Amino acid sequence: LEDAYLAALACLPPDAAPAPEERLLALEALQEIDAALDGLPHAVRAAFLLAQLEGLSYADIAARLDVSLSSVKQYLTRANRQVFFSLPA
Repeated sequence: LEDAYLAALACLPPDAAPAPEERLLALEALQEIDAALDGLPHAVRAAFLLAQLEGLSYADIAARLDVSLSSVKQYLTRANRQVFFSLPA
C-alpha cells in the first residue's frame, strides 16, 4: 500500500503534491489499513486492494481473481468490516 501511494505521489506535478504533514498522515493511515488486512486470506485482501487502489468494479475483480460475483461481494464485505473495526475511532 505504501509503495502504491509513493508511486502515485511520484506521478504528481510538484505543485500538486501534498504537504509533508499530509503525506505522513496518509502513510500512517495506510499502515493502519495494511495492519487491519493482515491475516485475511489472499483473495479477500486482493479484492479489497483492487477495489480501493485500482477502482475496479465487482465484475472486473471477479474476472481478475477468477471467482464469482457473490464471492467478490463476500470478500469486500469481510475486508471492509475488518478495516472498519480495526481502525481507531
